[in-house]
Amino acid sequence: MKSKEDILEIIANAKEKGITLTGIAGTRKKKETAPVKDILGKLVTSGKITKSGNRFFLSGVKKKRQRKTKNYITREEVEGIVGEIYKDMAHLKDQIDRAFEYVDEIFLNLRSKKEKASKLPSGEEMLIAYDNVNRRENAGDSVPIPDFKKELKKMGFTFEDEEINKKLLEMDNEEIIYLQQANNPEELDEREKGINTDRGFLFYITWIKRF
Repeated sequence: MKSKEDILEIIANAKEKGITLTGIAGTRKKKETAPVKDILGKLVTSGKITKSGNRFFLSGVKKKRQRKTKNYITREEVEGIVGEIYKDMAHLKDQIDRAFEYVDEIFLNLRSKKEKASKLPSGEEMLIAYDNVNRRENAGDSVPIPDFKKELKKMGFTFEDEEINKKLLEMDNEEIIYLQQANNPEELDEREKGINTDRGFLFYITWIKRF
């Protein structure tokens, strides 16, 4: 933060041109110009500096006389304006860069979460997988659960066995499908893909109610 002495030195260096609050603070940020503005008010009250328009001058320094019908701009004024513009542009660029970094971080997090998330099929999509296996394997409407899960994954769905098993049991309770027991589960291939329940080892799906 600029001290009173720093501010007086900046105003003194400006000489008869004077200098604005933004020029003294070196920024347009309110939180940084506010303390400078307070010090300037005290300096004006004490008589050490004067204010004309939006510019501050050291007391006793004769302000540059301007013509009433001024239709040109001096080189010094152009340089001052360009300097202010460059400061604003640099500040704006920093803000834009930070904004893009923030947006990139958000999208990376969302993409990471999406990649890790399960993609469970709807009931209609599960019916498509069931019909595909039933026709292809001539399953006689008793589709093995392992083949059914493989078909869903071929269709692009990602899930844990526990997730799809839970959904199958819910559909069985709603009598959309009927989950059948296996007679000799110990003789089955991919036995681990079946579902152990209180009513036995369920290994086959028969679709009852179509959507």
